[in-house]
Amino acid sequence: MSYKGQCLAGNVDAARDRWDHVVHSSDYRAFLDYMCPPGPGGLGAALGRFPPIGTDPAVCPRPIFGVYDDHDFGWNNGNKRLTSKAEYKRMFLDAIGEHRDSSRRSADTGLQGAYTVNGGGSGRDIDLVLLDERWYRDTLPCELRRAWCEGILAQPDPDSPRTSWCQDFLIDDGATGRGSCCRKDEDLALWCGLPSSRDSPLWSAACDPTSSEWGSRQVVLGPDNATLLQVDEALWETQARELWPRLMQARDSPVCEVLGSAQREWLSRRLSASTAALTLVASGSVLLPSVGWQDPVQGACGGDDISCWKPAQLNLLHTLANVTSGCVVVLTGDFHFSDIKIVEPGDGRPYTELLQTSKMKRHVYQVMASGMTTSTAHHDGSPCAGTYREDLVGLRPLGNCSYMDGPNFGMLEVDWEQRVVHLTIRDASGGGIAVGLDGRAQHVAFALDTCAPVPL
Repeated sequence: MSYKGQCLAGNVDAARDRWDHVVHSSDYRAFLDYMCPPGPGGLGAALGRFPPIGTDPAVCPRPIFGVYDDHDFGWNNGNKRLTSKAEYKRMFLDAIGEHRDSSRRSADTGLQGAYTVNGGGSGRDIDLVLLDERWYRDTLPCELRRAWCEGILAQPDPDSPRTSWCQDFLIDDGATGRGSCCRKDEDLALWCGLPSSRDSPLWSAACDPTSSEWGSRQVVLGPDNATLLQVDEALWETQARELWPRLMQARDSPVCEVLGSAQREWLSRRLSASTAALTLVASGSVLLPSVGWQDPVQGACGGDDISCWKPAQLNLLHTLANVTSGCVVVLTGDFHFSDIKIVEPGDGRPYTELLQTSKMKRHVYQVMASGMTTSTAHHDGSPCAGTYREDLVGLRPLGNCSYMDGPNFGMLEVDWEQRVVHLTIRDASGGGIAVGLDGRAQHVAFALDTCAPVPL
Protein backbone atom coordinates (compact mmCIF):
# COMPACT_ATOMS: atom_id res chain seq x y z
CA MET A 1 0.00 0.00 0.00
CA SER A 2 1.27 3.48 -0.87
CA TYR A 3 0.45 6.45 1.32
CA LYS A 4 0.80 10.21 1.03
CA GLY A 5 4.40 11.16 0.28
CA GLN A 6 4.93 8.09 -1.90
CA CYS A 7 3.30 9.52 -5.04
CA LEU A 8 6.58 9.13 -6.96
CA ALA A 9 6.05 5.37 -7.13
CA GLY A 10 6.62 4.33 -10.73
CA ASN A 11 8.18 7.70 -11.68
CA VAL A 12 11.27 6.61 -13.62
CA ASP A 13 12.71 10.12 -13.98
CA ALA A 14 12.52 10.72 -10.23
CA ALA A 15 14.11 7.33 -9.58
CA ARG A 16 16.94 8.08 -12.00
CA ASP A 17 17.69 11.36 -10.20
CA ARG A 18 17.64 9.55 -6.87
CA TRP A 19 20.07 6.88 -8.06
CA ASP A 20 22.38 9.54 -9.46
CA HIS A 21 22.44 11.17 -6.03
CA VAL A 22 22.96 7.87 -4.20
CA VAL A 23 25.88 6.54 -6.26
CA HIS A 24 27.72 9.86 -5.94
CA SER A 25 27.10 10.27 -2.23
CA SER A 26 30.07 10.24 0.14
CA ASP A 27 28.71 7.23 2.05
CA TYR A 28 28.42 5.09 -1.07
CA ARG A 29 31.81 6.27 -2.31
CA ALA A 30 33.37 5.23 1.00
CA PHE A 31 31.71 1.83 0.67
CA LEU A 32 33.10 1.40 -2.85
CA ASP A 33 36.57 2.52 -1.78
CA TYR A 34 36.54 -0.28 0.81
CA MET A 35 35.08 -2.97 -1.43
CA CYS A 36 36.92 -1.95 -4.61
CA PRO A 37 40.06 0.01 -3.66
CA PRO A 38 41.80 1.68 -6.62
CA GLY A 39 44.84 -0.32 -7.67
CA PRO A 40 47.97 0.50 -9.64
CA GLY A 41 46.04 -0.07 -12.86
CA GLY A 42 43.35 2.42 -11.93
CA LEU A 43 40.71 -0.22 -11.27
CA GLY A 44 38.22 -0.37 -8.43
CA ALA A 45 36.35 2.77 -7.53
CA ALA A 46 38.80 5.08 -9.29
CA LEU A 47 37.41 8.05 -11.20
CA GLY A 48 36.17 6.98 -14.59
CA ARG A 49 35.11 3.56 -13.36
CA PHE A 50 32.02 4.39 -11.36
CA PRO A 51 30.32 2.26 -10.24
CA PRO A 52 32.93 -0.48 -10.67
CA ILE A 53 32.08 -4.00 -11.84
CA GLY A 54 31.21 -5.31 -8.40
CA THR A 55 31.24 -9.04 -9.19
CA ASP A 56 34.69 -9.03 -10.83
CA PRO A 57 37.35 -9.96 -8.22
CA ALA A 58 40.01 -8.25 -10.37
CA VAL A 59 38.11 -5.00 -9.87
CA CYS A 60 36.56 -5.55 -6.45
CA PRO A 61 38.58 -7.87 -4.17
CA ARG A 62 35.51 -7.80 -1.92
CA PRO A 63 32.80 -8.49 -4.53
CA ILE A 64 29.51 -6.61 -4.48
CA PHE A 65 26.28 -8.56 -4.89
CA GLY A 66 22.84 -7.10 -4.36
CA VAL A 67 19.08 -7.56 -4.56
CA TYR A 68 16.33 -4.98 -4.26
CA ASP A 69 13.17 -4.86 -2.24
CA ASP A 70 10.13 -2.65 -2.75
CA HIS A 71 11.59 0.87 -2.66
CA ASP A 72 14.54 0.22 -4.99
CA PHE A 73 12.06 -1.71 -7.13
CA GLY A 74 10.19 1.58 -7.48
CA TRP A 75 6.99 0.97 -5.53
CA ASN A 76 6.40 0.62 -1.79
CA ASN A 77 4.94 -2.86 -1.23
CA GLY A 78 5.08 -3.25 -5.00
CA ASN A 79 4.37 -6.30 -7.11
CA LYS A 80 4.48 -7.59 -10.69
CA ARG A 81 2.01 -4.95 -11.94
CA LEU A 82 4.68 -2.21 -12.00
CA THR A 83 4.76 -1.29 -15.68
CA SER A 84 8.30 0.15 -15.68
CA LYS A 85 9.89 -2.65 -13.64
CA ALA A 86 12.49 -3.47 -16.32
CA GLU A 87 13.84 0.09 -16.12
CA TYR A 88 13.97 -0.01 -12.32
CA LYS A 89 15.84 -3.31 -12.46
CA ARG A 90 18.37 -1.87 -14.91
CA MET A 91 19.00 1.18 -12.71
CA PHE A 92 19.52 -0.98 -9.64
CA LEU A 93 21.98 -3.30 -11.42
CA ASP A 94 23.83 -0.27 -12.82
CA ALA A 95 24.16 1.14 -9.29
CA ILE A 96 25.73 -2.03 -7.86
CA GLY A 97 28.04 -2.49 -10.85
CA GLU A 98 26.51 -5.63 -12.35
CA HIS A 99 28.37 -6.54 -15.56
CA ARG A 100 26.63 -5.49 -18.77
CA ASP A 101 26.68 -9.09 -20.04
CA SER A 102 25.23 -10.56 -16.84
CA SER A 103 22.31 -12.96 -17.18
CA ARG A 104 20.61 -10.90 -14.47
CA ARG A 105 20.07 -8.17 -17.08
CA SER A 106 17.66 -10.23 -19.19
CA ALA A 107 14.81 -7.98 -20.32
CA ASP A 108 11.95 -10.34 -19.50
CA THR A 109 13.00 -11.87 -16.18
CA GLY A 110 13.71 -10.68 -12.66
CA LEU A 111 17.22 -10.06 -11.31
CA GLN A 112 17.63 -13.49 -9.71
CA GLY A 113 21.08 -15.03 -10.04
CA ALA A 114 23.64 -17.31 -8.40
CA TYR A 115 27.39 -17.20 -7.80
CA THR A 116 29.93 -19.53 -6.22
CA VAL A 117 32.87 -18.21 -4.20
CA ASN A 118 35.63 -20.29 -2.64
CA GLY A 119 36.97 -20.09 0.89
CA GLY A 120 40.44 -21.22 -0.10
CA GLY A 121 40.59 -24.90 -0.99
CA SER A 122 38.70 -28.06 -1.80
CA GLY A 123 35.35 -28.42 -0.08
CA ARG A 124 35.19 -24.72 0.75
CA ASP A 125 32.73 -23.50 -1.85
CA ILE A 126 30.03 -21.07 -0.78
CA ASP A 127 27.02 -20.54 -3.02
CA LEU A 128 25.30 -17.17 -3.08
CA VAL A 129 21.73 -17.23 -4.39
CA LEU A 130 20.07 -13.89 -5.12
CA LEU A 131 16.28 -13.87 -5.24
CA ASP A 132 13.88 -11.44 -6.91
CA GLU A 133 10.75 -11.24 -4.76
CA ARG A 134 9.09 -8.30 -6.52
CA TRP A 135 9.21 -8.96 -10.29
CA TYR A 136 6.85 -11.98 -10.17
CA ARG A 137 4.95 -11.21 -6.94
CA ASP A 138 1.18 -11.45 -7.07
CA THR A 139 -1.03 -8.94 -5.34
CA LEU A 140 -2.03 -9.69 -1.76
CA PRO A 141 -4.41 -12.64 -1.36
CA CYS A 142 -8.03 -11.45 -1.20
CA GLU A 143 -8.87 -13.05 2.13
CA LEU A 144 -6.19 -11.08 4.00
CA ARG A 145 -7.62 -7.59 3.43
CA ARG A 146 -11.22 -8.23 2.31
CA ALA A 147 -12.88 -7.51 5.67
CA TRP A 148 -10.68 -4.47 6.30
CA CYS A 149 -11.35 -3.05 2.85
CA GLU A 150 -15.07 -3.68 3.08
CA GLY A 151 -15.05 -1.56 6.23
CA ILE A 152 -13.10 1.19 4.45
CA LEU A 153 -15.41 1.17 1.43
CA ALA A 154 -18.56 1.16 3.57
CA GLN A 155 -17.76 4.78 4.48
CA PRO A 156 -15.35 5.87 1.75
CA ASP A 157 -13.26 8.99 2.10
CA PRO A 158 -12.41 10.19 -1.43
CA ASP A 159 -9.26 11.91 -0.17
CA SER A 160 -7.91 8.84 1.62
CA PRO A 161 -5.36 6.63 -0.13
CA ARG A 162 -6.89 3.71 1.71
CA THR A 163 -10.12 4.20 -0.24
CA SER A 164 -8.41 4.12 -3.63
CA TRP A 165 -6.25 1.17 -2.59
CA CYS A 166 -9.28 -0.86 -1.47
CA GLN A 167 -11.23 0.15 -4.56
CA ASP A 168 -8.44 -1.32 -6.69
CA PHE A 169 -8.04 -4.35 -4.44
CA LEU A 170 -11.68 -5.47 -4.41
CA ILE A 171 -13.46 -3.82 -7.32
CA ASP A 172 -11.77 -1.98 -10.14
CA ASP A 173 -8.49 -3.45 -11.28
CA GLY A 174 -6.80 -6.72 -12.09
CA ALA A 175 -6.79 -9.03 -15.08
CA THR A 176 -10.51 -9.68 -14.74
CA GLY A 177 -11.78 -6.19 -13.90
CA ARG A 178 -13.06 -7.57 -10.61
CA GLY A 179 -10.37 -6.36 -8.26
CA SER A 180 -6.63 -6.89 -8.26
CA CYS A 181 -6.40 -9.16 -5.19
CA CYS A 182 -5.14 -12.70 -5.70
CA ARG A 183 -7.93 -15.27 -5.39
CA LYS A 184 -5.96 -18.39 -6.32
CA ASP A 185 -5.01 -19.63 -2.85
CA GLU A 186 -8.52 -19.01 -1.55
CA ASP A 187 -10.01 -21.00 -4.46
CA LEU A 188 -7.62 -23.91 -3.94
CA ALA A 189 -8.36 -23.94 -0.20
CA LEU A 190 -12.01 -24.71 -1.00
CA TRP A 191 -11.01 -27.84 -2.88
CA CYS A 192 -8.24 -28.80 -0.45
CA GLY A 193 -10.74 -28.69 2.41
CA LEU A 194 -12.87 -31.46 0.91
CA PRO A 195 -12.18 -34.91 2.44
CA SER A 196 -12.26 -36.52 -1.00
CA SER A 197 -9.42 -34.32 -2.27
CA ARG A 198 -6.83 -36.09 -0.11
CA ASP A 199 -6.78 -39.07 -2.46
CA SER A 200 -6.36 -36.98 -5.62
CA PRO A 201 -3.06 -37.12 -7.54
CA LEU A 202 -3.29 -33.32 -7.63
CA TRP A 203 -3.21 -33.00 -3.83
CA SER A 204 0.50 -32.24 -3.42
CA ALA A 205 0.55 -29.76 -6.29
CA ALA A 206 -2.51 -27.87 -5.05
CA CYS A 207 -2.58 -28.28 -1.28
CA ASP A 208 0.85 -29.05 0.20
CA PRO A 209 3.26 -26.09 0.03
CA THR A 210 5.96 -28.16 1.75
CA SER A 211 6.03 -30.47 -1.29
CA SER A 212 8.36 -30.01 -4.25
CA GLU A 213 5.29 -30.52 -6.46
CA TRP A 214 3.43 -27.50 -5.05
CA GLY A 215 2.34 -25.09 -7.78
CA SER A 216 3.68 -27.34 -10.54
CA ARG A 217 0.35 -28.23 -12.20
CA GLN A 218 -1.78 -25.73 -14.08
CA VAL A 219 -5.14 -26.12 -12.38
CA VAL A 220 -8.19 -23.99 -11.54
CA LEU A 221 -11.21 -24.54 -9.37
CA GLY A 222 -14.25 -25.56 -11.37
CA PRO A 223 -17.54 -23.64 -11.44
CA ASP A 224 -19.01 -26.01 -8.85
CA ASN A 225 -16.30 -24.98 -6.34
CA ALA A 226 -15.70 -28.69 -5.69
CA THR A 227 -13.80 -29.88 -8.76
CA LEU A 228 -10.20 -29.14 -9.68
CA LEU A 229 -9.65 -28.82 -13.43
CA GLN A 230 -6.39 -29.03 -15.33
CA VAL A 231 -5.90 -26.03 -17.59
CA ASP A 232 -5.41 -26.95 -21.22
CA GLU A 233 -6.57 -25.82 -24.64
CA ALA A 234 -9.78 -27.82 -24.38
CA LEU A 235 -10.73 -26.07 -21.12
CA TRP A 236 -10.21 -22.67 -22.70
CA GLU A 237 -12.36 -23.69 -25.65
CA THR A 238 -15.25 -25.11 -23.64
CA GLN A 239 -15.39 -23.16 -20.36
CA ALA A 240 -13.59 -19.87 -20.96
CA ARG A 241 -16.72 -17.78 -20.46
CA GLU A 242 -17.71 -19.49 -17.22
CA LEU A 243 -14.20 -19.66 -15.77
CA TRP A 244 -12.77 -16.45 -17.22
CA PRO A 245 -11.73 -14.73 -13.93
CA ARG A 246 -10.05 -17.87 -12.61
CA LEU A 247 -8.33 -18.71 -15.89
CA MET A 248 -6.97 -15.20 -16.22
CA GLN A 249 -5.54 -15.14 -12.70
CA ALA A 250 -3.99 -18.60 -13.13
CA ARG A 251 -2.46 -18.05 -16.56
CA ASP A 252 1.08 -17.76 -15.16
CA SER A 253 0.72 -19.88 -12.01
CA PRO A 254 -2.07 -21.71 -10.16
CA VAL A 255 -1.03 -20.25 -6.76
CA CYS A 256 -0.47 -16.80 -5.27
CA GLU A 257 3.22 -16.24 -5.93
CA VAL A 258 6.14 -14.39 -4.41
CA LEU A 259 8.96 -15.96 -6.44
CA GLY A 260 6.89 -16.94 -9.47
CA SER A 261 6.79 -20.41 -10.99
CA ALA A 262 9.82 -19.94 -13.27
CA GLN A 263 12.04 -18.65 -10.43
CA ARG A 264 10.85 -21.43 -8.10
CA GLU A 265 11.84 -24.04 -10.66
CA TRP A 266 15.19 -22.33 -11.25
CA LEU A 267 15.88 -22.17 -7.51
CA SER A 268 15.10 -25.85 -6.99
CA ARG A 269 17.39 -26.87 -9.87
CA ARG A 270 20.19 -24.62 -8.62
CA LEU A 271 20.01 -25.93 -5.05
CA SER A 272 19.76 -29.56 -6.21
CA ALA A 273 22.90 -29.23 -8.29
CA SER A 274 24.92 -27.50 -5.57
CA THR A 275 27.74 -29.26 -3.73
CA ALA A 276 28.63 -26.21 -1.63
CA ALA A 277 29.10 -26.62 2.11
CA LEU A 278 27.20 -23.39 2.69
CA THR A 279 24.49 -21.58 0.74
CA LEU A 280 23.70 -17.93 1.38
CA VAL A 281 20.30 -16.78 0.13
CA ALA A 282 19.85 -13.04 -0.36
CA SER A 283 16.18 -12.22 0.16
CA GLY A 284 14.88 -8.66 -0.14
CA SER A 285 11.76 -9.66 1.78
CA VAL A 286 12.06 -11.14 5.27
CA LEU A 287 11.47 -14.91 5.06
CA LEU A 288 10.90 -15.18 8.83
CA PRO A 289 9.17 -11.96 9.87
CA SER A 290 6.95 -11.60 12.92
CA VAL A 291 5.64 -15.16 12.66
CA GLY A 292 2.32 -15.56 14.45
CA TRP A 293 1.76 -11.82 14.92
CA GLN A 294 -1.62 -10.31 14.01
CA ASP A 295 -1.85 -6.73 12.74
CA PRO A 296 -4.31 -4.98 15.08
CA VAL A 297 -5.81 -2.89 12.27
CA GLN A 298 -5.63 -4.89 9.06
CA GLY A 299 -5.62 -8.35 10.62
CA ALA A 300 -3.52 -11.38 9.65
CA CYS A 301 -0.07 -10.27 8.48
CA GLY A 302 1.30 -6.74 8.51
CA GLY A 303 1.88 -4.68 5.34
CA ASP A 304 3.06 -7.03 2.62
CA ASP A 305 5.20 -9.33 4.77
CA ILE A 306 6.05 -12.55 2.97
CA SER A 307 3.90 -14.33 5.55
CA CYS A 308 0.90 -12.72 3.81
CA TRP A 309 1.59 -15.32 1.11
CA LYS A 310 1.71 -18.16 3.63
CA PRO A 311 1.83 -21.11 1.18
CA ALA A 312 4.58 -19.40 -0.84
CA GLN A 313 6.51 -18.65 2.36
CA LEU A 314 6.29 -22.28 3.47
CA ASN A 315 7.34 -23.55 0.07
CA LEU A 316 10.46 -21.37 0.02
CA LEU A 317 11.39 -22.35 3.58
CA HIS A 318 11.03 -26.06 2.88
CA THR A 319 12.84 -25.81 -0.44
CA LEU A 320 15.84 -24.29 1.36
CA ALA A 321 15.70 -26.89 4.15
CA ASN A 322 15.17 -29.98 2.02
CA VAL A 323 16.70 -29.52 -1.42
CA THR A 324 20.25 -28.28 -0.89
CA SER A 325 22.91 -30.59 0.58
CA GLY A 326 24.70 -27.97 2.69
CA CYS A 327 23.73 -25.51 5.41
CA VAL A 328 21.57 -22.49 4.57
CA VAL A 329 21.62 -18.89 5.81
CA VAL A 330 19.07 -16.34 4.61
CA LEU A 331 20.41 -12.78 4.44
CA THR A 332 17.76 -10.09 4.60
CA GLY A 333 16.86 -6.58 5.81
CA ASP A 334 13.74 -4.42 5.31
CA PHE A 335 12.42 -4.28 8.89
CA HIS A 336 14.63 -1.35 10.01
CA PHE A 337 16.11 -3.37 12.87
CA SER A 338 18.32 -6.43 13.09
CA ASP A 339 18.23 -9.89 14.65
CA ILE A 340 19.16 -13.55 14.16
CA LYS A 341 16.61 -16.35 13.88
CA ILE A 342 16.77 -20.13 13.58
CA VAL A 343 14.19 -22.61 12.34
CA GLU A 344 14.98 -26.08 13.71
CA PRO A 345 13.68 -29.24 12.02
CA GLY A 346 11.48 -31.69 13.88
CA ASP A 347 8.75 -31.31 16.49
CA GLY A 348 8.37 -29.72 19.90
CA ARG A 349 8.81 -26.04 19.06
CA PRO A 350 6.14 -23.33 19.39
CA TYR A 351 6.43 -22.77 15.63
CA THR A 352 6.28 -26.46 14.66
CA GLU A 353 2.71 -26.37 13.40
CA LEU A 354 2.93 -22.90 11.86
CA LEU A 355 6.03 -23.74 9.81
CA GLN A 356 5.46 -27.53 9.52
CA THR A 357 9.01 -28.20 10.67
CA SER A 358 8.40 -31.93 11.13
CA LYS A 359 8.88 -32.11 7.35
CA MET A 360 12.19 -30.21 7.34
CA LYS A 361 15.55 -32.00 7.02
CA ARG A 362 17.91 -29.32 8.31
CA HIS A 363 18.14 -26.00 10.11
CA VAL A 364 17.57 -22.71 8.32
CA TYR A 365 19.18 -19.54 9.71
CA GLN A 366 18.21 -15.94 9.04
CA VAL A 367 20.35 -12.86 9.62
CA MET A 368 18.35 -9.65 9.30
CA ALA A 369 20.55 -6.54 9.22
CA SER A 370 18.91 -3.26 8.30
CA GLY A 371 20.23 0.28 8.63
CA MET A 372 24.01 0.53 8.11
CA THR A 373 24.31 4.30 8.37
CA THR A 374 20.91 5.43 9.65
CA SER A 375 18.27 3.79 11.79
CA THR A 376 14.54 4.48 11.64
CA ALA A 377 13.81 1.72 14.16
CA HIS A 378 14.00 3.66 17.43
CA HIS A 379 10.69 3.47 19.22
CA ASP A 380 11.10 6.09 21.95
CA GLY A 381 11.39 3.51 24.67
CA SER A 382 8.16 1.74 23.75
CA PRO A 383 8.16 -1.88 24.90
CA CYS A 384 8.93 -4.73 22.55
CA ALA A 385 6.26 -6.98 24.07
CA GLY A 386 2.99 -7.01 22.20
CA THR A 387 4.39 -5.46 19.01
CA TYR A 388 5.59 -6.90 15.71
CA ARG A 389 9.14 -6.62 17.08
CA GLU A 390 8.51 -9.37 19.63
CA ASP A 391 9.29 -12.96 18.65
CA LEU A 392 6.17 -14.85 19.68
CA VAL A 393 7.17 -18.38 18.70
CA GLY A 394 10.79 -18.93 19.74
CA LEU A 395 12.65 -18.25 16.49
CA ARG A 396 15.18 -15.93 18.17
CA PRO A 397 17.62 -18.15 20.07
CA LEU A 398 18.89 -15.16 22.06
CA GLY A 399 15.50 -14.13 23.43
CA ASN A 400 12.12 -12.94 22.25
CA CYS A 401 13.11 -9.25 22.40
CA SER A 402 16.77 -9.70 21.51
CA TYR A 403 17.32 -7.38 18.55
CA MET A 404 19.41 -4.33 17.62
CA ASP A 405 17.66 -1.10 16.60
CA GLY A 406 20.63 1.21 15.96
CA PRO A 407 22.81 1.54 12.84
CA ASN A 408 24.36 -1.86 12.19
CA PHE A 409 25.46 -4.43 9.67
CA GLY A 410 25.50 -8.20 9.56
CA MET A 411 28.59 -10.38 9.32
CA LEU A 412 29.10 -14.05 8.49
CA GLU A 413 32.46 -15.67 9.21
CA VAL A 414 33.50 -19.25 8.38
CA ASP A 415 36.15 -21.01 10.46
CA TRP A 416 37.10 -23.72 7.97
CA GLU A 417 39.54 -25.39 10.35
CA GLN A 418 36.95 -25.76 13.11
CA ARG A 419 34.09 -26.22 10.60
CA VAL A 420 32.02 -23.56 12.37
CA VAL A 421 30.04 -20.62 10.94
CA HIS A 422 29.63 -17.47 13.06
CA LEU A 423 26.66 -15.14 12.50
CA THR A 424 26.80 -11.70 14.11
CA ILE A 425 25.13 -8.31 14.07
CA ARG A 426 27.77 -5.57 14.24
CA ASP A 427 27.47 -2.08 15.68
CA ALA A 428 28.06 0.39 12.83
CA SER A 429 29.85 2.85 15.11
CA GLY A 430 32.87 0.63 15.69
CA GLY A 431 32.27 -2.76 14.13
CA GLY A 432 32.07 -4.68 17.39
CA ILE A 433 29.43 -7.30 18.08
CA ALA A 434 26.19 -5.46 18.78
CA VAL A 435 24.22 -5.81 21.98
CA GLY A 436 20.47 -6.30 21.70
CA LEU A 437 17.82 -4.41 23.61
CA ASP A 438 17.90 -7.19 26.20
CA GLY A 439 21.67 -6.88 26.71
CA ARG A 440 22.53 -10.06 24.81
CA ALA A 441 25.43 -10.11 22.33
CA GLN A 442 24.05 -10.70 18.83
CA HIS A 443 26.14 -13.77 18.03
CA VAL A 444 25.09 -17.29 16.99
CA ALA A 445 27.26 -20.13 15.65
CA PHE A 446 26.58 -23.47 13.97
CA ALA A 447 28.53 -26.51 12.79
CA LEU A 448 29.04 -26.92 9.05
CA ASP A 449 28.88 -30.71 9.32
CA THR A 450 25.47 -30.85 11.02
CA CYS A 451 24.02 -27.35 10.52
CA ALA A 452 23.05 -27.45 14.21
CA PRO A 453 23.84 -24.59 16.62
CA VAL A 454 26.99 -24.88 18.75
CA PRO A 455 27.72 -23.15 22.06
CA LEU A 456 29.99 -20.11 22.05
